[in-house]
Amino acid sequence: MTESSFDAVMAKASEAGLLTISTNTPSSVPPANSEQGPKEGDEADDGPGEVTTLKMLLLRCLDSDLEFIECCQHVGLIAPNQQCSCGNQMMVSLASDALDGGEWKCPSCPITRGIREGTWLEDVRTIKLKDVVIGLYCWSRNYPEQLCQHEMDLREVSYVPFLYKKCQQLTTEFINNEISNIGRPGEVVEIEQFQTQAGLHVVGGVERNNYKNVFFRVLPENWNRDDLVTALVDQISYGTILHTKDTVLLDILAPDGIKYLEKYWGLKMDLRSNCESPLVTSLWALFERLIAEKDYTQNSLLEFLMRRRMESTRDPFLFLLEVITSLHPPCIAAS
Repeated sequence: MTESSFDAVMAKASEAGLLTISTNTPSSVPPANSEQGPKEGDEADDGPGEVTTLKMLLLRCLDSDLEFIECCQHVGLIAPNQQCSCGNQMMVSLASDALDGGEWKCPSCPITRGIREGTWLEDVRTIKLKDVVIGLYCWSRNYPEQLCQHEMDLREVSYVPFLYKKCQQLTTEFINNEISNIGRPGEVVEIEQFQTQAGLHVVGGVERNNYKNVFFRVLPENWNRDDLVTALVDQISYGTILHTKDTVLLDILAPDGIKYLEKYWGLKMDLRSNCESPLVTSLWALFERLIAEKDYTQNSLLEFLMRRRMESTRDPFLFLLEVITSLHPPCIAAS
């Protein structure tokens, strides 16, 4: 594919939202017209305020600890309130000996509670909340670990790898939560496989009439029919019609595999019809080119899909915060 045709595909992909994961508004992200976050794919004028920058965060870190905690409450990282085991509402109080400079304190009894207790950040210890938020920003903007470590000037060298791994785990959870099986009875799913320069085999599928519904699966090194069948039945709904012209897939499946998919999983292979839209072919070429640049594992492939989704939003950092707070809302119940 030439540069000009590639650019044309990218333009069409941007217009149609091809690099997003699902047509349905996921439970993990506010609706497009929600006031809680930016609209997917919108330009910079889609709402009030500026797109978050590192400079803005650094300036915010100059606030007092209690002001910063209040800001984290506003975006949902920290609970807006906490209930004490005695039944009274706790309050955020200044605590000079606390890592984040504040703690939950009950006005009626001596019980106190850590600010991060019951949040997604609860297991991120030894690092101040301000540094945690900057680390999240670095990950959302795809800063390499070494660059993030250098810019934050942290003595604790294990923090950045730990936080990045935590974000990658969140990616897996988000994608698995967002992507249900694609296809439906009577819907055609085009399936394709390709191999990266590093020898990685990837199989994927896209609905013929809805290019936003896609899946990718990294296959084992010496993949066989069972691996391929597992990937297809895990991701494609019963009753969907499969279509492919990929001779590798057809050879691996063979007639027995094709019959098995139809008999036990309701996935009938249509070997006669042609792809109705040339954009499907272009879409596979687009993804193959994007994915072939790196030796992906299954987890890093999910991160790739997550980052494509983030890049289509106005503010990737706020999108990440929305994912965190929707999948792991702070617990406010009494303990």
